[in-house]
Amino acid sequence: MIAEHAACDTSQLAAHAHISPASASEHATVLRNAGLTALGRHGKHARHTLTPAGQALLASATL
Repeated sequence: MIAEHAACDTSQLAAHAHISPASASEHATVLRNAGLTALGRHGKHARHTLTPAGQALLASATL
């Protein structure tokens, strides 16, 4: 979802994935801790984006 909906906040990711915001937050934290995503601030909102490592992993999965 983060790759398809870049710069979404956790609530938006939860809505896109049809899961609870708490679950989306937990998943996003795991991805961030693995270095596959990053969390950036835009005003009061935290936005999730892919890192180069996350982009490379997705690209390799589609080969």
